[in-house]
Amino acid sequence: MGLLSIGMGAASMGLFPSDTKLKKNIERVDTSNDGHPIYEFNYLGSRKRYRGVMAQDVVKTNPMAVHIQNGLLYVDYSKLDVDMELVS
Repeated sequence: MGLLSIGMGAASMGLFPSDTKLKKNIERVDTSNDGHPIYEFNYLGSRKRYRGVMAQDVVKTNPMAVHIQNGLLYVDYSKLDVDMELVS
């Protein structure tokens, strides 16, 4: 099972894989009202483009929203003022 498959399984538990190790083509596009940097990115091995946060940023300001699973960082978006979105 690949890293992305492991990560997407966690999404069913309300956690989204947000570790920079799982992403490429990362571009900062905005800042949330609470000050979280917002990025657009592709997951490794995917052509789809997403918008969301990087767990490495969130853990500094809201560590209760970040979880570690299989050595990777996941974000609970329900604890943030940012949504995980499919861009294209």
